Amino acid sequence: MTEPDERPTLSDELFEMQEVPAARPAEDGLGLTWPEFLGAPPSRGDALRGAAGFLVYALINLVVMWAPMRNSGSGASVQAIVLVVVAFGFGAFLVWGVGGKGRLYGFGMMLGWVVLTLLSLGYATGLG
Repeated sequence: MTEPDERPTLSDELFEMQEVPAARPAEDGLGLTWPEFLGAPPSRGDALRGAAGFLVYALINLVVMWAPMRNSGSGASVQAIVLVVVAFGFGAFLVWGVGGKGRLYGFGMMLGWVVLTLLSLGYATGLG
């Protein structure tokens, strides 16, 4: 190791132990911590916007898939395309086109498509 008044060498910089930043305590008081590298924790309003996007997509899914769910013989290919366009087309527009507060709403819509597809094995979104 070098003296304090000397310039550090490459090996000093590579092998020097660096202190890991401490995690911020969570606001809920449960002893959970939020990692520093993720930035600021989401606010309650952000979580509500994402949940609203999820719920709106779930409602659209229910309306579009009502007929294929009632009549097991009818095809759902057109409905599946409509749901993908709504979730990822409109959701991506909200994320990248509008931005700001609409970003979380768009992510909620896309997450709604993913979750409903996985939970219903593709039946609720026309993939099954």
